Amino acid sequence: MRPFLIAGIASIVLSTGVLAEDDPDFALLPDGTAQEDVFYMCSACHSVKLVAQQRLSRKRWDETLDWMVEEGGMAELDAEEREPILDYLETHFGEETPR
Repeated sequence: MRPFLIAGIASIVLSTGVLAEDDPDFALLPDGTAQEDVFYMCSACHSVKLVAQQRLSRKRWDETLDWMVEEGGMAELDAEEREPILDYLETHFGEETPR
C-alpha cells in the first residue's frame, strides 16, 4: 500500500476514533485482501451499504473509481493501490456474485 493511502486511512481513524472492526458496516464487507482499504476509502464519503448492494463488472467498478475521483473528490489511486481494490470489488461485489 502506498504511503499516502496509509496516511489517509490513519487520519480517518485518528479523526474519528473509529476502527473498521468497530463499525457495524464493516461486517458488510467479506474478509479479503483490501477489505480495510475498501472500507476506509468508501466510507469516507458514503455508507458501505452502497458498495455491498452493487453487482458490477470489473470494468464498471474501474469506471466508478474514475467517476469518484473526477466528481466526488476522491484521491486518485495508482495501479499498485487500485488493482487490489478492484480485485476485491470484483471478487465480492462482481456482476456474477450472488447477493
